[in-house]
Formats: sequence, C-alpha cells, structure tokens
Amino acid sequence: MSVLFIGKRFNTNRDALREHYGRIYQLPWHWSQAGIPTSLWLIDYHTRKSVSQSDGRLDVISTPVRNLAMIRDYARASRNAATALRPDVVVASGDCYIGLLGYRVAKRLRARFVFDIYDKYDEFGGYRRLPGFDPFEFLLRRADARLFASRALMEQVGYDAQRDFIVPNGIDTRRFRPLDMLSSRAGLGLPDDITFAGYFGSMDEDRGIDDLLAAQQKLHETGLDLQLLLGGKPRKHLKLAREGVQYLGDLAYADVPRALACCNLLVLPYRRSAYLDMASSCKIVEYMAMQRPIIATRTPNFEENFPAQAEQLGVRMAAPNDPDDLGRALREQCAVQQVVTMPEGMDWGSIAAGVSRALQL
Repeated sequence: MSVLFIGKRFNTNRDALREHYGRIYQLPWHWSQAGIPTSLWLIDYHTRKSVSQSDGRLDVISTPVRNLAMIRDYARASRNAATALRPDVVVASGDCYIGLLGYRVAKRLRARFVFDIYDKYDEFGGYRRLPGFDPFEFLLRRADARLFASRALMEQVGYDAQRDFIVPNGIDTRRFRPLDMLSSRAGLGLPDDITFAGYFGSMDEDRGIDDLLAAQQKLHETGLDLQLLLGGKPRKHLKLAREGVQYLGDLAYADVPRALACCNLLVLPYRRSAYLDMASSCKIVEYMAMQRPIIATRTPNFEENFPAQAEQLGVRMAAPNDPDDLGRALREQCAVQQVVTMPEGMDWGSIAAGVSRALQL
C-alpha cells in the first residue's frame, strides 16, 4: 500500500516544509519511516519557489500556486510522474481547495481518497460556495475515509462509523517535554524572580488575547504581581507594549518549547466561535507536555477534545469572553498550581501508527 499526501505548506504562521510542523508533515514522515511508501506534495500559497527534497524515506515537493508550476505538478501527479510510486491512497489536508485537488488526483489514479479535516474549512476566510455547489459538503460525501482532529467537528458533520476516524493533533515529544525553568529563562535573558503566565500563538480576537491582557491588568491593580510572557504574530493594532507584559516576538517553532518552559502558568483564553469551537489546537497538548499549570476557558476546543483534563481543572476553568472570571482562574492557579495529566499516545509516531492501522496502509 502506497500513499500520496497532499497538504498545505503554510498553516497558522508555520512552515511544514522547513519546521516539520504539524500533521501535514508528521503523518507522512512517520508512515515513510515505518516502511509505507509515501510521498508528500505541499501546496504553497505564499512563495514562488518550487522545492524538491528528501527527508529519510520521505520524498517531498513544494509547489507554488502563483506560477505555472502548479499546472505542471498537477499534470505529473495525475499521470503518476510526480512520485516514484503509484499511490493506492491519496490523502488531502489543509483546506477544501486542496481537498478538491486530492479528490481529482485520486479519481484519475483510481486510488482511495482520504479527506483530512483538522479545522472547519468552510469557516476559512477564503472559502467560497458556488451556486449549487458546496465544496466542503461535496468532499465530505465523496471521501472514502475522513480524518477529524476535533470530536466536535466530527459529530457536527455526522459520524459515520465505517469511514470516520479521530486523529488528534500530536507533538514531537523530543521537543515538548518538561524543561528546567531557570535555565530556560537564562537562555532567553529573563529574570528568575517574576511569575509569568504565558500565551504563545495566534493573537486574533477569538483566541482571547484581549481578555488575557485585561485580566492581567485587573490582577495587577489588585496587587497580584503576575506578568504575561507572550509570543506569536500579533494582529494589526494590538498593543502589547504595556506594563506587566513581555513580548518575545513571533518565535520560530524550534524556540517555542523553551519559551513555554519559562512560564509558571500557561493560558488558553479562547472565546467561543464557530471556527475555534470545532478545532483542536496544537498548543493544548504542547502546554500539557511541559507539565506547567494550565488555565483554560470552557470551550469545546478544550472540553470535548480533553474531557479528562477539563474534569481535573474543574472550577479552575474560566468562562469564555470574561476577563474577570479569567482573572479569578489565574489567581487560583497561582495559589494551587494544579498540573493536569498528559494524555497517552499523543506523540506523532503513535498517532501515525494508529491511522495506518485504521486505513489499512
């Protein structure tokens, strides 16, 4: 059994090709190292340079959509010249346009089509429904198998026991693991005597960064000496230069574990939204792996994907969209320092092995 995996190269400000980030890179890489003939075709929406390289047993090409390379590589894939193998399975992951590409290639090669759904793709800003044609619904109906990162999303679209599988977002446990706080702070030039609550990732409004900033300010006014340590790409007009906030910039993915280890607490201040409620954020497991106390809001992104950990936090979870309640949870966790258990089998090797068994690769 051989696999062609087609995925989006850039996702959440990360580069799957250079940083080996996320399921789009990790699933095919682990399959290839396990002896399953696998190639990875990355679709690049942002640059103009084609790339072809190998990583161990995994052959990778990256195709920009801004020039004729996309047409060339589609023609090659469709006639089986883009890879050294004839795929029995085509997996498409990233958005519905990549899904449609994967479906067309699979049909041309008479291969099984697997649609990997790690987000609610029809909520993406670039998604378009055409008169009489909804790409997301079309792909959900036509896929031979469907992989879901989020249980809430799988249940919303209609669970089909014969072809639906939960495939969570995992971590590289060599990177994300308990690290010493003092040496991590020394490496980043941070003082030893400050209590830091950390948030690292996207900073749009739905992520709740504004609620976290407001909660910290109110706690500071009441005399609690708690500072925020932040990393990620801020949205336009978000002001991070304020008292009690240290911003590390838009960190490279390799630097994120050390930044997490600098924190006394790690915060997931998400708000409710049609998009985030159906997601399963990578940073949740990354936070857990560091074995630091977590403060999270009561949203499906956390509660439905990690029910045991939500139960462990109990009253120390905060209401979404509520800076006052988030401040309460921060204050309580500063005192209690409760660490949740790390779920088993969240490393990419275990996840990839489970998917290969489910798909009979």
